[in-house]
Amino acid sequence: LIDTLCACQSEGSTIAPTPTASQGEGCSICGEGKEVNDPDAIFAFPSQPERTCGALEDEGEQGLLPEDQCSILPTLIEDLCNCQPIQEPGDSCNICGEGNEVGNPDAIFAFPSQPEKTCGELEDEGEQGLVSQEQCDILPALVDDLCECKPKGSTDAPTSTPPPGEGCSVCGEGSKVNNPDAVFAFPSQPPKTCGELEDEGEQGLLPEDECNILPTLIEDLCDCQPIQEPGESCAVCGEGQIVGDPGEIFSFPGQPTRSCGELEDEGEQGLLD
Repeated sequence: LIDTLCACQSEGSTIAPTPTASQGEGCSICGEGKEVNDPDAIFAFPSQPERTCGALEDEGEQGLLPEDQCSILPTLIEDLCNCQPIQEPGDSCNICGEGNEVGNPDAIFAFPSQPEKTCGELEDEGEQGLVSQEQCDILPALVDDLCECKPKGSTDAPTSTPPPGEGCSVCGEGSKVNNPDAVFAFPSQPPKTCGELEDEGEQGLLPEDECNILPTLIEDLCDCQPIQEPGESCAVCGEGQIVGDPGEIFSFPGQPTRSCGELEDEGEQGLLD
C-alpha cells in the first residue's frame, strides 16, 4: 500500500524507484472464489486516492495491483464491498413456475436483506441459472401477483384467484399458531395476522405452493408449536376439588396468562401435562 507513496527502495540505493510495475497477473480483491457485490461502495485508505469497490475489482482483474496489495485487500474490504462467493451457474429455472412467464417485468421485487430487483431481472437470472434451486422452489408463490405471472404466450390478464382447495396448516403438519396477533408482512402483499393466515389455510384459501413455504417464513414470528394431543384429564385444584374464583388470573413466567377457569377447563380436557 505504501510502496509507491513512500518511494521505497533498497537500503543504500541512490537510484530512484522504478515506475509502477507493468501489468501482472490478475487477482481477486475479495479473495479466491469471491466477488464484489457492492461495486459503488467507496474504499478510502490513508494517503491513497478513493476508489469504488468496482473500480478496485477491475484493477485487480487487469493485473494493475501489486501482489502484496492483493494479498491483504480481502481482509480490508470484505464487509465494505460485500464480498460474496461467486455463484456458479446451475440449472435454469422459471421464477413464475413451469409454463409461465413474467407479465410485468418492471415491477420491483423486494425481499428483506436482499437488493431490490425488477421482475424482468429476476426472470433473466433464473433463466441463466443464477438463482438457487431452493429459491426457485419458493419464488413462484412470492412473485405470482407482483410480477403478474401468466401462461407463456398468453395476452390475457392473469387468471383470477382459484376456488378454495384443501385446507393446510401454515405452521406445517402437526403444528399450530401460538401468537395469533403477530402481523406477517410480506413485500407487495397486504399484512395479515398469524391468526388470519391460519384461518385462510384451514379454509383452503391459500395456494398449495404458498402453504409449502409459509412454515419456514412464519415459524418464529407466529410462534408455531406442536399441536398438543389431549391426554388424561386432571383437576388443577387437586382430586375432589374445584376452582372457586374462575375469574382470577394465573400468570407463570414464559407462559400466557390464563384465568383460573380457563386453566380448569384445559385440565378437564386433558390439555395439561
